[in-house]
Amino acid sequence: MVNNHLMPIRCNRVVEPFVRIRIEQGRYTIKTVDSIAELEEVFRMRGEIFNEEYGLNRRPGSMDIDPFDFNCDHLVIKSRDTGECVGTYRMLCSTFTKDFYSETEFELSEFLLAPGIKLELGRACIRKEHRRGAVISLLWRGIVQYALETRADYLFGCSSVKTESYSQSLLLSEAFSREGKLGAEWNIRPRGEFSFLPEERSKLTENAVEIPSLLKSYLGAGARIYGEPAYDREFRCLDYLTILKLDELKSSFERRYRVEQSA
Repeated sequence: MVNNHLMPIRCNRVVEPFVRIRIEQGRYTIKTVDSIAELEEVFRMRGEIFNEEYGLNRRPGSMDIDPFDFNCDHLVIKSRDTGECVGTYRMLCSTFTKDFYSETEFELSEFLLAPGIKLELGRACIRKEHRRGAVISLLWRGIVQYALETRADYLFGCSSVKTESYSQSLLLSEAFSREGKLGAEWNIRPRGEFSFLPEERSKLTENAVEIPSLLKSYLGAGARIYGEPAYDREFRCLDYLTILKLDELKSSFERRYRVEQSA
């Protein structure tokens, strides 16, 4: 299956991105993937990290690939010391595609039909040894620059939280509500197969849930959570549909991460 995905592009050494970005900061560079070698490295890194952290039991060394990977841009963070790929993010913009991964888990028709350019962020991963402020900061600089280049009105995507507990999802929703982080527009909700079954709702857990740093960053920038979370049984996590309206992006956040906008 992996080879079948790569065959149509393997004959070309260059992958032409929709938007070219390159920003250097300290020991790292963030850029859009523009070669087959980089693309394959991204897929292998995702496979390695997702296998380890989500317990997917896939074959060691396998790539993480899905059909959305070939009609998008991939942001990649590379170490300037070693040239190694240390982080990545997938960018699906409504200017270039009408198919989005989030729509496989959530009913999004009202949102996608609303006016404005939508930019889906997904498949985020960073190698553990590079999960520090400098890398998160550079990742946000790349995202903001890409949004400016595409004139996006909305950033959206699935933000994963590592729990399978319905009771914990209720506690998280209560916390998001107290903080004013729940949105009510567009009638967004999980699709049936991504909803909790009755027997799954009855299971309780007392384990505390840690909110990932990227989700904290989204919320800090002004994003909101929409609808109940989707239960991703393959990755054993809850996915929260997160939307950030770019005209509501906190000015301090934009000033911090804005680079420049092309003419």
